[in-house]
Amino acid sequence: MMVGFLQKIAGDKGGNATIDFAFLLPIMLMLFVGVVEVTNLLRLDRKVVAAAQTAADLISQRRDVSNAQLNDILRASELVLDPYPAAAHSVAIVGIRFDEDTGAPQVDWQESKNGGTIPDALALAQNMGGPGEGIVIVRLTYSYSPIFFDFIFGVTDIEETSIMRPRRSTFVEGPGP
Repeated sequence: MMVGFLQKIAGDKGGNATIDFAFLLPIMLMLFVGVVEVTNLLRLDRKVVAAAQTAADLISQRRDVSNAQLNDILRASELVLDPYPAAAHSVAIVGIRFDEDTGAPQVDWQESKNGGTIPDALALAQNMGGPGEGIVIVRLTYSYSPIFFDFIFGVTDIEETSIMRPRRSTFVEGPGP
């Protein structure tokens, strides 16, 4: 009697799909969450690159730039990041001028938003211009927090540095104090 009962249970295939689904559901959810997070991270990386290049491009088109114009340019780079929250980013802009005699790079002016810095600006500018010329360096950093849980990866910093030469003059004259 017991052997017949065990044979009947072993032959029953009615709950196989449910058991398979129960085993696969967590794996499928992890894959879904991972794909969403990686896609967001890749989209944001492209936006960070575009925002830094946009700011550098807008500044390099000018002969001189005022504080109000820099604020507008910083706002434009913020808008490029949309729909991601702008509060998570920081921007630093440095105008470098190369000495007339020695050609050594010197920081001519700088501006930042949300604590952005370019600590290696002079090293980045090395050999990028001749005496009397200038360049503009923009560094944008974004701290991405995952939408779902951070069990796949935690807060990730995305950074882009854009260096451009002025188009209409040898250097961009920065804002006054």
